[in-house]
Amino acid sequence: MPVTSEIKYIVDQIVIAYCNYKKFRDEKFGNDFEDFTSRLMDATGLDREGALEYAVNFLAAQSKHRGVA
Repeated sequence: MPVTSEIKYIVDQIVIAYCNYKKFRDEKFGNDFEDFTSRLMDATGLDREGALEYAVNFLAAQSKHRGVA
């Protein structure tokens, strides 16, 4: 599946929402996480677990590509 700029944006927003929720425990960030996860599901055609796995694999590939350990 080709990675589009929309998918990159959604994955970035999932990470931001997750980090903000973890730090602040604000329900808004939890809702943002769920909303962007839903958008990634729509964009990829995957179920929730598959979409989140896709996001993790995408980020791992980005880190590897940039030489981040």
